[in-house]
Amino acid sequence: MLLSLNKTVCAFLTTAVLLAGSKLSGQVELDLTVEPVRAILFESIYAQIVIRNNTGGILSFDRERDSARFFFELERRKHNAVRQKNHTPLMFGVNLVPGGSKTNVFDLTSLYSMQSHGMYKLKAYLEWNNLLFVSQPVVLELLNGFEIARLIAGVPGEQGEIRAYILEYLGKKKGEQVFLRIEDSSSSKVFAVHKLGHIVRVRKPEMKIDEAGNVHVLFQTMAMVFVHTAFTPYGVHLFSRNYLDKSNRIALVNLPNGRVSVEPLPPKENISSGNILLPMASSSNLVTPAESRLGRGGLFGPKPE
Repeated sequence: MLLSLNKTVCAFLTTAVLLAGSKLSGQVELDLTVEPVRAILFESIYAQIVIRNNTGGILSFDRERDSARFFFELERRKHNAVRQKNHTPLMFGVNLVPGGSKTNVFDLTSLYSMQSHGMYKLKAYLEWNNLLFVSQPVVLELLNGFEIARLIAGVPGEQGEIRAYILEYLGKKKGEQVFLRIEDSSSSKVFAVHKLGHIVRVRKPEMKIDEAGNVHVLFQTMAMVFVHTAFTPYGVHLFSRNYLDKSNRIALVNLPNGRVSVEPLPPKENISSGNILLPMASSSNLVTPAESRLGRGGLFGPKPE
């Protein structure tokens, strides 16, 4: 009887030790989705994580010893970890009630130095009470785009600042998408990569620079609609307008006052406001560093070799 009891106690202790050092699910559920999983280099990639609290108690994310900690693990090539740009807690000051859930969206391109083409693997983790909970992995692929236009221009008022504005496209499930990359042509800085939308390559896109140094892009999308959009030399989006032009004569022109416009201008009923494609969740839940919102300082670091 004593021998049987000792075996039972040993088995219980062994199980407890294994649980304390293993990756679990159940008490805390982590649902990870990523969009897009096939992206051009430096394109914004958004990781949405849904945390469900099934522990029966409150999950607190703060500085206390018994608090929970949420983090990602991003690997490339044979378990090589990708460097995180900073180690600021991804979730802090949050209390998750029993049975509750919390959804957050993170811009992976801003969080990690993803500066090489190839395959990546992402996992989400939550550490709490000496237990480690892990999501299912998501595999990402970073690809080269196909260049279709390039424009080199200076930045007014900033001596020696030269920008390269590069239009590239990449085939995706919903057709070919066009991207604008803004980089410093005299150094290794990449300031921004913006996904402009679906492109129909019947007519070559146009780019022009206005008196303030902003770049304007005009390209054809679906159903004879043309998109006119503009960005600052640091990658900040200014506006986007859609024009329905069945004549196919619409073009960008430099006006005498230095501004850039489209001509001939379609009737007002054929003009509508457009916008750059937004992330898959509301901006209130989107976690991005301040440099991204300002659009300055070479956000993505060096160009790929």
